[in-house]
Amino acid sequence: MNLLHHNIILLTISCGLLLTGFSGRKYRWGPAVMLVGIVGLLFMIAYNIYGLLYRP
Repeated sequence: MNLLHHNIILLTISCGLLLTGFSGRKYRWGPAVMLVGIVGLLFMIAYNIYGLLYRP
């Protein structure tokens, strides 16, 4: 699997977590699930930047 497949998988998981957290935002676990989704998206962005900067 190349980088595109990893990005699509991580994007799908992160967006799913954001959707689930937003749906349960009135419960205690909702904002925490949204936070995990946001961190996943930021990790994906940082990983892609790192990959572009240090490409062999």
